[in-house]
Amino acid sequence: MENETKIKFTNARAKKMLVWLVAASISMFFAAFTSAYIVLQADHFWVQDELPQMFTLSTVLLVISSLTIFLAKRSIDGGNVGGLKRWLVATLILGLGFTATQYLGWSELQSEGKFFLGNLGNMKGEYGVDYTILMKGEPVLYDQGNFYKPGDISYSEPINKRIEDTFNVSASFLYILSGLHVFHLVGGLIWLLVLMAQTFSGKLTQKNVLPIELGSIYWHFLDILWVYLFLFLLFIR
Repeated sequence: MENETKIKFTNARAKKMLVWLVAASISMFFAAFTSAYIVLQADHFWVQDELPQMFTLSTVLLVISSLTIFLAKRSIDGGNVGGLKRWLVATLILGLGFTATQYLGWSELQSEGKFFLGNLGNMKGEYGVDYTILMKGEPVLYDQGNFYKPGDISYSEPINKRIEDTFNVSASFLYILSGLHVFHLVGGLIWLLVLMAQTFSGKLTQKNVLPIELGSIYWHFLDILWVYLFLFLLFIR
C-alpha cells in the first residue's frame, strides 16, 4: 500500500511538472513575439489606436472562468460532485464566450480596415482621432488628405504612396498574439470536455482529483497569459 501511494505521488508530481514545462515553453514563445513587437514598433511604420472593445469583455470572461474552475476544484475536494459539474459547465461556457468575443474583436478590426494581411492604406476612420501612424516612434504629420514625415512641418514632401503600400505590421501582430492564445485555449476547452465526461461518468471523484488539478493549472496559466497580453497591447500599443 505504501509503495502504491508513493508511485501515485511520483506520477502525479511528474504530470504536474510536465504541465508546468508546457506552460514555461508557451511563455517563452509569447515572450519572443512580444519582444519582436517592441523592436518593430520602434523601427517601422506603426499604428497607434485603441484595442477592440470586445477584448475587454474577453478579459473579464476569462478572469471569471479562473474563479469558476477554482470553485470546481474546491467542490471535488469536498466531495461535492454536483458543484463540480455546475462549475465545470460554467467554466466551459465562459471559455467559449471568450473565444466568441475574440472573434468579434477580430471582426471589429476588419470593419476598421485592419486586416491580418493588409496595408496602412486600408484603414478607415479619422486620422489623429481614430488612429495615428508612427514612423520610428514619432507621429506622421497629416494635412488636407496628405501624410508627411515627422518634422516636415512645411509639408513639402507627401508620403501618401509609401503609407498606402506599407504592410500593417501592428494589426498583424494583434491577430497573431490573440489568435495564438485562442489556439492554446482550445486545448484547455478540450481538456474541460474530457473532465466533464469523466465527471458525468463517475470517474472523477474525491479520490481522483489529479485530472482537474492538471486542467486548472493550465487554465489559470492561460488566464494570466491573456491578462499579460491584454495589458501589454493596451499600454505598449
